[in-house]
Amino acid sequence: MKKPALLLYGPAGTGKTVAAQALAREMNWDLVELNASDERTFDVIRRVAGTAATTGTLFEGTASKRLVVLDEADNVYGTADRGGYRAIAELLKQAKNPIVLIANDQYAIPVDIRTLCLAVNFRRITQDSIIKVLERICKAEKIEAEPLALKVIAETARGDLRSAINDLQAVAMGKRRLTIKDVVIYRRDRGVNIFEVLTQLMRATSCKHARELLWTLDRPPDDAIDWISENVPRMLLSPADLARVYEALSRADIFLGRTRRRQTYGMWGYASDLMTAGVALSREGQLKYVRFQVPSSGLLYARTRGARAVRDGIARKIASRCHTSSAVARKHFLPYMGIIFKRDKKSATRIAAELELGDNEIKFLTERAYPRPL
Repeated sequence: MKKPALLLYGPAGTGKTVAAQALAREMNWDLVELNASDERTFDVIRRVAGTAATTGTLFEGTASKRLVVLDEADNVYGTADRGGYRAIAELLKQAKNPIVLIANDQYAIPVDIRTLCLAVNFRRITQDSIIKVLERICKAEKIEAEPLALKVIAETARGDLRSAINDLQAVAMGKRRLTIKDVVIYRRDRGVNIFEVLTQLMRATSCKHARELLWTLDRPPDDAIDWISENVPRMLLSPADLARVYEALSRADIFLGRTRRRQTYGMWGYASDLMTAGVALSREGQLKYVRFQVPSSGLLYARTRGARAVRDGIARKIASRCHTSSAVARKHFLPYMGIIFKRDKKSATRIAAELELGDNEIKFLTERAYPRPL
């Protein structure tokens, strides 16, 4: 019995999406894709995918085929995808063009849709196959790699070719020779891949699972919350989900602040629960695919490191003259100093002489737009 669609299922990083794209290219078919980052309601699927599945192309008409790919077909749920599976079932029954559904878990797809598909299981990539791909990449990039280094990367990937390629890129960046020492240092610093944790966190189904993800990550809560708050909100489509997630993150940040001020590290537990379980279980709607990025707060601190050093130097000079702490000088004196240096040159000259300010410090106070935190 002929089936109207293929169902490609298996773990992440095993080539399901690439296989569908390669099929379209090999057969010279137009490719139409819908994934979890797109809205997949009944109307959208019927209008976009339905039209593509039942009509020909613009220039060749019905003589030419289109390949319709529905990625993450096991992730159709929530209000953002209302009626999505019903539309997919109708689409498969009416299709005149080939259709491919892609999923990690085939059993998360309704049985009435699975019965209309020819299921093809993509298993985890073998270690030897991953090593061959890594060797080919190194050759193309003119990187001399020790065989043991590539073997360790392949072992770490656990059958996920995409993860192995990402690791190779991270560890070989800017190098012409890759050694096992480079890989060992990277693995030590890396611990569990932060990107893997972020991906799994928003799909956690219990508080225990969400908390365990943070435990496997060799990062302090102060660092982890920066990664979570930078990337997780961009994955959410629902404003209500976004509000709940930000509420959980803000409360976690309050506990972290108390930990830093009072050195009461017992509050780390509350912060950890809120930034993991609180965030994961706050989501009810759809997720979209995003490219994870380094926290902008870290980049901001790196860019302002020099300015902060100048600021702290001025604060120490003020504190020594006014018999107070540097923190008080930074918070209560510096904003007014900035105003004086911008508006009262005569007083600014006198203060600069009294505090023995250098050129960089005078420039800092003159150009800095106070009151403004740094």
